Amino acid sequence: MIISFSVFKEKIENGKKKQTIRKYSEKRYKQFCNAKKYQLYWGNPRNGGTLIKEVEPERFPQIIRFMQRDSYVGKVKRFKRVLNCIIDEETGEPVSLFSLAKADGFDNDFDMWDRFFEKYYDRMFSEKFMVIRWK
Repeated sequence: MIISFSVFKEKIENGKKKQTIRKYSEKRYKQFCNAKKYQLYWGNPRNGGTLIKEVEPERFPQIIRFMQRDSYVGKVKRFKRVLNCIIDEETGEPVSLFSLAKADGFDNDFDMWDRFFEKYYDRMFSEKFMVIRWK
C-alpha cells in the first residue's frame, strides 16, 4: 500500500512520525486493513516521488472524527470557550489530541488542529478520518 507525503520527511526517516491521518473512505479503509506493508514515499510515486522506507502496519486504521464543543466558564456562565477534541468512532471515547499530534509529526496539538482546519475548514467536523499507524 502506497502512502505519499509532502511534509515531515526527516521525522518519517528517523521514526518520530509513526502514523498519518487521512480522510476516510470505506474503500481505502478496507485496502489499508488488508495491506501487509506500507510503502512510504516522499512525493507522489507516479510523478517521480522517492521511496523513503517500507514498514509494517501496526494494526487496522483507527477511525476518528474532529469535534468542537462549547464550554462555559464562570459561575454565571458568562464566558464561552470552544474545546477541541477528537472522538474514536468505534468506541465513542475521546482520543488524546497531544499524543495523536506528536505521533503524526507535529510539535503540539494546536499545530495539528490548525493544519487540518486550514486544509478542510469546517468540513473537518463533518468528515471521518483514518489514523494509519506503522511499526
